[in-house]
Amino acid sequence: MGEAVKKYLYILTHGVEAPERSASPFFLATTAALMDCEARMVFTITATSLLKRGAAEEVYIKGYGKGANLRFFVDQAREAGVEFFVCAPSLDLNDCTVEDLIEVDGVVGGTALNEMAAQADVVISF
Repeated sequence: MGEAVKKYLYILTHGVEAPERSASPFFLATTAALMDCEARMVFTITATSLLKRGAAEEVYIKGYGKGANLRFFVDQAREAGVEFFVCAPSLDLNDCTVEDLIEVDGVVGGTALNEMAAQADVVISF
């Protein structure tokens, strides 16, 4: 038997209103996935706004040159195999439905989020 895959869970609570906090979680999750770890991101509170169709193209990241927007980091994460989950109550908070979002891997409530955190080796929140 081989070594168990390390599991990382990133919980995001800030959305388009705080662009300076948006790129790092995607970058770290991508790095974990490229290290052959399981990487999952849960978007809750206003972080769900980052997943709205077209939003990532409008969030620009300071320090990554002209024209660098959040979509670059989102695409990298997806290509690396990072899974995206959205918190069910945050959909109402952000006036949206799952259909308003880019592709997500699931919608979770409190129980599922707590189970994901309990099963993760590392939990990081932003």
